[in-house]
Amino acid sequence: MDAPAAATGGAEIYRLPEECVASAISLTTPGDACHSSAVSPAFRAAADSDAVWDRFLPPDNAAVLARADEPAECESKKELFSRLCDSPVLLDGATMSFGLERRSGAKCFMMSARALSIVWGDDPTCWVWSASLPGSRFPEVAELVDVCWLEISGKLSLSLLSPGTTYAAYLVFAIADDSYGLECHVAMLPPKATVTVVSGSSSKKPTTSTEHAICLQHMQGEEEAAMHRRKQQYMRLRKGYGRKMVTREADPDIRCPRRRGDGWAEVELGEFAVAGDGEDDGVVEVRLEEVDSRRWKRGLIVQGIEIRPIPDSDAVWSRFQPRDLPPLADGELSGPAPPSEKGQFLRLCNRRVLLADDLMVRSPTRRITQALHADELNSLAF
Repeated sequence: MDAPAAATGGAEIYRLPEECVASAISLTTPGDACHSSAVSPAFRAAADSDAVWDRFLPPDNAAVLARADEPAECESKKELFSRLCDSPVLLDGATMSFGLERRSGAKCFMMSARALSIVWGDDPTCWVWSASLPGSRFPEVAELVDVCWLEISGKLSLSLLSPGTTYAAYLVFAIADDSYGLECHVAMLPPKATVTVVSGSSSKKPTTSTEHAICLQHMQGEEEAAMHRRKQQYMRLRKGYGRKMVTREADPDIRCPRRRGDGWAEVELGEFAVAGDGEDDGVVEVRLEEVDSRRWKRGLIVQGIEIRPIPDSDAVWSRFQPRDLPPLADGELSGPAPPSEKGQFLRLCNRRVLLADDLMVRSPTRRITQALHADELNSLAF
């Protein structure tokens, strides 16, 4: 094609009806829609249209928002999307919050301390309920007074979450200045976190569960957190036998907290996947407990448990796969098979694969891979 023809052909896209442009943009991602609005005034009108942003909102968003304590009034679907990303709404009498993950539009929920099951939570000598602290989404939080049996759990229906998405559960908390018993080092048994997915009656999938040791006091990157990854020796008193030197191998998988943007801390309790068919009527159960050491504890302030998508979720990376990718030859993605949509995406970026008709394909492009480098993916905003 000569230069004049190319120039003419390049301008043809601007002659498409706005509905066609909007339909094409709605098949991309929220970030792509915002970037495309800078192409031209015509693209901006299509990219900002309700037809596009209605596709990025969850199909059941109206039903969920009907449970909101205050209506989320917005002039457009794009404004509603941004509102739910930036400021989650409170549901069910301020016992839960609902928002969206900006990159994919996947749903995020946070169960308040009131929505959780806290052993001894109704005993004021063990736990007290106080007014919300700065940065909290909810009107009250739970503060640990004195217990030797720490057990906190919560449940959420899988049908509320976005299908085909990998989620992580986080305890959102703070530590009071007068805390004790929450120290975290290899000489003490750490709290345990379990995440269990119990499939419903309509699913034949077995119950799955993960368990991790967690730390509550030492932030990621602090020197104290590193001792969990070293072999330590400590002195332990044995009744009638005096002191004995004991060696315990530190848990290399212990989860340490990090500081959130709202000033609170969070620690990951575990991950789980929601099936892509969206028909599972089961529940996910999240539990934190420290009951084995029987040491007395004080000063843990619980805001809630947040459940949100992780960046490597299939819901995110499936959007970047070619929609017209032809069938691949047998064995092309086996041995070892990519464990996820992201794995398949990177496999296709890094090497050529055989198609079923013996042709070669290399897709998607390196440009997309670079644009979605993990560091950039974590900071992507629009």
